[in-house]
Amino acid sequence: MLSNFLREYNINRVFLSIIGCWPFQNKLVRNSLRTLCFLLEISYCPFEILLLYDHWNDGQMIFEGCYQIVVSASFIVRQVNEFWNYDKFRQLYKTIDEHWDIFTNDIEIRILKDYSMLSRKFTKYYSMLMYIMMSIFITIPLTPMILDIIVPLNESRPRFFALVVEFRVDKDEYFLPIFFYTTTIIVVGTNVTMAIDAMHIACTAHACSLFAAIR
Repeated sequence: MLSNFLREYNINRVFLSIIGCWPFQNKLVRNSLRTLCFLLEISYCPFEILLLYDHWNDGQMIFEGCYQIVVSASFIVRQVNEFWNYDKFRQLYKTIDEHWDIFTNDIEIRILKDYSMLSRKFTKYYSMLMYIMMSIFITIPLTPMILDIIVPLNESRPRFFALVVEFRVDKDEYFLPIFFYTTTIIVVGTNVTMAIDAMHIACTAHACSLFAAIR
């Protein structure tokens, strides 16, 4: 099933499966993963609203809070779109697979292949860029702790987080729990963005290949 699709776009299938958005994976696994990812992203929204409420007179905090709300909303909208159009995406992937059987001319197959290779390259480079940026973003808050070990001072360096967030607790005392929570949010958001965007590019590239093949 979907042998052509899996041959040409398997990397996209892997990324979609990680966030539970691959329509053909085990139903229990799919529902569990996408529910977990969705709830994690939703869980961060109250803390963003709390940040705006507690720092309403701080322009910089308001800007960063609004920016994070927009980014979080983009993660959530991407997921909701996948949930809402589940049947359409399932049919779309089947149709893409069938196209490889419809076109039998060597030149047409070559065109389809060229575009699929282009989308595969995009997916690889895009995922590398996203994961590198994510890794840097995650490790930055650990810098003060590492410096305290390598070049200790009389007192600990001030700690901070990759995301500006308000939990109304002592951030130094609860640094690790908050760090792991925000890290999870970043990892999930990165995977959602990368997987869904890359698949949309792959579908767009395939559509372009169809026009090129029949021209």
